[in-house]
Amino acid sequence: MIVEMDLYYQIRSRYNDGESIRSIARKLGISRQTVKKYCRGDTHPDERKPYHRDSEVVTQEVIDF
Repeated sequence: MIVEMDLYYQIRSRYNDGESIRSIARKLGISRQTVKKYCRGDTHPDERKPYHRDSEVVTQEVIDF
């Protein structure tokens, strides 16, 4: 689920007011894991990890080419 800024602020505000993660998740209709992630403060909705994947199907012939 992608959390928008307004939902992020609701999560943080409710958590800072002392509401439990389970209660926040139930009232906002999102998973407890999502609420927990944003309550910890490790991630922010505007910051996305860059996507990088190395190809696993590169053969020696392709490398030599």
